[in-house]
Amino acid sequence: MTLHYFTSTERQQQLRTLAEALERFLAELELSGHYQEQLSAYQASFAEARRLLENGFNQEDLSSLSRNVPRLFWLHKDWLPPLEKSKNKDGGLSEPAWFQRLAPVEEQVSAAAERLRVIGEY
Repeated sequence: MTLHYFTSTERQQQLRTLAEALERFLAELELSGHYQEQLSAYQASFAEARRLLENGFNQEDLSSLSRNVPRLFWLHKDWLPPLEKSKNKDGGLSEPAWFQRLAPVEEQVSAAAERLRVIGEY
């Protein structure tokens, strides 16, 4: 097996993917009304991604951006998503609709950010 190092075109597309995911995430985050204290960190990451797309970048820039994109939901074995009383007849607990919209987009942001740290693949 040989290692394929990402080309500058591939890196630009990966950065664009992150910027697009951040843009969708910011819209959902603002709409949700939750976690507003983290909004500015995501806005800064989005602005930096756009700046790098416009002005160029090197691997150090991508790695720095990747490290600075926060994780909103730390998914580990003891983590529980926010729950609210279900509107079903059973009255049990369920994930709120805003969380169900926000979580998948946050996962896309995190995956895209992590991808920028990898310089190649087999």
